[in-house]
Amino acid sequence: KCRFTGDEMLSDAFKPRPVKDDDGNEVVGLIEIDSQKVNKDSGASVDIGCGNEFGGGGDDLDDGADLVNNVIDETLGFDLHEVPMGKKDMKEYLATYCKALRQKLKDDDKVPGPEVKAFTQSAPAFCKFLLSKYDDLQFFTSSSMDPEGSMAFAYYTGVNPIFVFIKAGLLEEKC
Repeated sequence: KCRFTGDEMLSDAFKPRPVKDDDGNEVVGLIEIDSQKVNKDSGASVDIGCGNEFGGGGDDLDDGADLVNNVIDETLGFDLHEVPMGKKDMKEYLATYCKALRQKLKDDDKVPGPEVKAFTQSAPAFCKFLLSKYDDLQFFTSSSMDPEGSMAFAYYTGVNPIFVFIKAGLLEEKC
């Protein structure tokens, strides 16, 4: 969940993984998750192509099915809201957010000093990476739409977006 707002933004059920740059190197400080279209009525995965190519039933997709993204949707996902953001706005957001996040990490007794230092050292590189991808990104706030909270950055490599998060801005919660 967001370290600032407490809003849930992703789940370990989505199997977060490190972000890789175009050369295959890990972008330290960022994690990403895949998303998919699901049937709003059942929340079950929907075969979006290839017919019966990979096995499974021959059920036809209900043309009336309401398909939603399983990360963005307010019921099945995390109620993320897309917001417009110019490149200058993104640069300002990242600078302000990283400064506030560094302070938040320093003030949290549960975050050891080396972790704060690691974030401080990784921030310039992951900010540069995100800014370099600006033209390919969509921007999402958490459900409270707090402009000072964590954001999700989405990009496409196929049909469904991949969501990127600044890892230190999230609190891991054990259920």
